[in-house]
Amino acid sequence: MTRISLRWKILLLAVLTPLTLGLATFVTVHRNVNDHVNSSSIHESLSHSVSVFESMLETRSRALAGGGQVIARDPRFFSLLMLGTSQRDYRFVATVKGMASDFNRITQTDLFEVVDRHGRLLASVGAAASHVDGRTPMVRTALRGTPVEGILSANGQHYQVALTPVSADGRIVGVLLLGARIGESLATQLRSQMYCEVTFFSDSKVTGTTLSKPGDLAALAKCVETMAIKPSDDLSKLGVIQVKGGHDVYLTLVRRIPESDAGTAQLYVLQRSFDPETSFLHLMQKDMFLLAALAFLIALLSGWVFSEQILRPVQNLVRGAHEMERGNYEHPVEVRRGDELGYLAERFVEMRRREQAYVSSLEQTARLKSQFISGTSHELRTPISVLGGYRDLLASGNLGPVSPKQAEVLKAMGDYLAKLTQVAEDATQVSQMKGERLVLTFEACAVEPIVRRAVGAALAEGATRKVKVDVECRRLEAPAEVDGASLAKAIAHLVSNAIRFTPDGGRVEVAAFVRDQRLRIEVRDSGVGIAEDRLHALLTDDIPAPKLQDAQASSGLDFKSSGLGLGLSIARAIAEAHGGTLTAESREGQGSLFVLDLPVTREEQKRAAA
Repeated sequence: MTRISLRWKILLLAVLTPLTLGLATFVTVHRNVNDHVNSSSIHESLSHSVSVFESMLETRSRALAGGGQVIARDPRFFSLLMLGTSQRDYRFVATVKGMASDFNRITQTDLFEVVDRHGRLLASVGAAASHVDGRTPMVRTALRGTPVEGILSANGQHYQVALTPVSADGRIVGVLLLGARIGESLATQLRSQMYCEVTFFSDSKVTGTTLSKPGDLAALAKCVETMAIKPSDDLSKLGVIQVKGGHDVYLTLVRRIPESDAGTAQLYVLQRSFDPETSFLHLMQKDMFLLAALAFLIALLSGWVFSEQILRPVQNLVRGAHEMERGNYEHPVEVRRGDELGYLAERFVEMRRREQAYVSSLEQTARLKSQFISGTSHELRTPISVLGGYRDLLASGNLGPVSPKQAEVLKAMGDYLAKLTQVAEDATQVSQMKGERLVLTFEACAVEPIVRRAVGAALAEGATRKVKVDVECRRLEAPAEVDGASLAKAIAHLVSNAIRFTPDGGRVEVAAFVRDQRLRIEVRDSGVGIAEDRLHALLTDDIPAPKLQDAQASSGLDFKSSGLGLGLSIARAIAEAHGGTLTAESREGQGSLFVLDLPVTREEQKRAAA
């Protein structure tokens, strides 16, 4: 499991709060400014431009209607229209055109047309002329006595027109049509007043625009064509849309020209460039980003300084603890502060001093204990040798004849003398291990022969016991870097103990295999088992003799010398010298399991020791 260092935890906590606040502030300000620029600034400007444009059209329509009424009431005008058809000739038409030209010099309209009572065109003197199909519906309405104001489409152009009925002697004698073009000049005029781009459409055809870049106009025309506006569509619900031109992005409003026929797409489009209007937004975004970056750097720097103030003394304490674990109690711990960390460092140094004194006393006790055991085992060998010599003299018959009963006793004495000799040798080896004088010779060894040799030695020692021993070795093709003799001795002690603690007819299983670069040797028996407290005592060298005597009495088994636990102590010491462990599981009446777990290579052994 990957651990996060204390420095990164402190940095994370120090930076997280200001960073979260900075991001929240950035998002909030960005959203509010963006909403304000989009909805308040540009959108309100376009809505105002719509009102100005439609008000301008309404004013111009009233002006056309007013001019038409003044002319229609002039006697010179309506008197000509009173003449019947039979009274008209080319001179009449010329007179009407002349009179119309005179009046048009006053009105200055693009359309100035006179229609008789039958709807026939008498004169058209303006800069442009309408088409009969376009004006006929309006003319018919005007001949019924109703003034008409609206939009007339002629030859791909828009005209705002006012049709005024001409009355004389209480009857309608004709219609005067006045019209002003909706096109390039009007768009330019609107742009100068409303500071927005204006474009007029007639059935997807551009009739006038202030857009100077062909790419912008083409993009707008494509957008209008894509909209596929229907007569029933309410364009006021369309709202402001964005149109990306050749270079700029435009906020766009599309509306029908007031008083135009809904059956034809007579449209005007108002556009404001989105880029200049949002320069404030981009500036705010840039400033907020810089502020956020600056806040992050300041938070990171302050977090680093803060972590240094905490981490440096803690690291000194950690290094001191690590050195103390390795036996170096003199490693300097330089933490001179008046806060809690300084107090902790002082207490650590004091604790280390007491720990050093305590460990030194334990080491002295262990040395004395090892010396005592070593001396005792050495002293035992002399009387054991003397007793062995006398026993051999008696058994040979040099001191007199030996009866069969005496021979049996002498044989038992020989067995017990051999056991005592083994106990003395084990005690000597244990004293060497406790004194840290156990020296191993590591070399690449095949594991299976070592295991089988150790099992053979254990079987020879327990030759009188009727216990079946099974050996299984698997996945042991590669050699292991171990001390073969010491490992065989450790395995032999474990197997011997298993045989001794297993009644006749029982079973001992020995399994050796490699898993994850670890050599695992398991010794399982079906013996009497060991209580948990006794098992702990065996693995920690704390072996009270009365308990072992109780165990021997209750099981009826002969523990003999290995009942002192020296074999397990030797096996555990050999395992630890290899950088491994000796563990055990047992339940009373259900047998025991002892496991030697060792690294396969020296690199793994050194890593385990570190």
